[in-house]
Amino acid sequence: MLIAGFSAIAQNTNPVTPDDLRTHVGYLAGDDMKGRKNGSPEMKLAANYIAENFRAAGLKPAVGDTSWFQEYIITGRNGVQIQERNVLGILEGTDPNLKNEWIILSAHFDHIGIGKPVNGDSIYNGADDNATGTVTLMSLAKLLSDPARRPARSVLFAAWSGEEMGMRGSRWFLEHPLIPMDRMMLNLNFEMTGEFKTLGDKKFIITGYLFTDFDDLVEKYNENSDWHVATSMLSSPGVFFASDNAAFALKRTADATELNLHAYTLVTTDAQGLIHKVTDDPTIIDYENMAAFTNYAAGLIHWLSSQKLDISWDTEAFNKYLSTR
Repeated sequence: MLIAGFSAIAQNTNPVTPDDLRTHVGYLAGDDMKGRKNGSPEMKLAANYIAENFRAAGLKPAVGDTSWFQEYIITGRNGVQIQERNVLGILEGTDPNLKNEWIILSAHFDHIGIGKPVNGDSIYNGADDNATGTVTLMSLAKLLSDPARRPARSVLFAAWSGEEMGMRGSRWFLEHPLIPMDRMMLNLNFEMTGEFKTLGDKKFIITGYLFTDFDDLVEKYNENSDWHVATSMLSSPGVFFASDNAAFALKRTADATELNLHAYTLVTTDAQGLIHKVTDDPTIIDYENMAAFTNYAAGLIHWLSSQKLDISWDTEAFNKYLSTR
């Protein structure tokens, strides 16, 4: 009997449960974390929590083989220097011919902190944006470390800080990469993976699907799954530019914006009204469906890790869209 959310591949892996997710989201997006503003003590707590979960999953530290943290400085308003860190872990691939190629799985763990009170609540907890994506990332580390589901290609797990200040963490990583750029085959970024009413059951968005055939590859896997890529939504195609995948996918020069590395964000919600609201707290998350999606994503990534990643950008469609912005 197959467990809901799993493919026939590696069906003996223990699935992540709704209670697992509820515990993690409850910690990262609880009031005690004060909205995880960049540079805050709570961001250090969050980074340590993610690193401990990476360690417990069996990942290896990515920074000099000894540290989970890639430290950097954000220059904020009025020249204020903010110390931040990305949390990075490695899972080596099993295939001797593919393990020198990399899939990057990522999510940002910062939010906007404490702000204008609404009905007496001033903590912008950032549960769906983006504790859920971060917890999906942590859970994937655990699932993919299982011998039954270990990927063929190597995987870098990256929890970015600084997204809410202009994708500072992911941009810093790309300016100081820990793996060769030409071996970065694919980036799958996870953002807002805890709300499911607006898209409907078993559906998720791949941002930028209008500019690529990557969704066709995913739908090939989905022939044996009840999950599918949503192609009818309220969200603008511009969401492709709004999360850390854009740091990888776009190459900006003085004259043009060009498509670069294959990088996409996976999102399970079309409810843009949740973003940066005090109501985005752990009580609104659909943990049952979030668990099903996370287990599904583990199967998809395991499958992608051994496939020929013959993915193309549709430059004509991309340039046509840019001309309308």
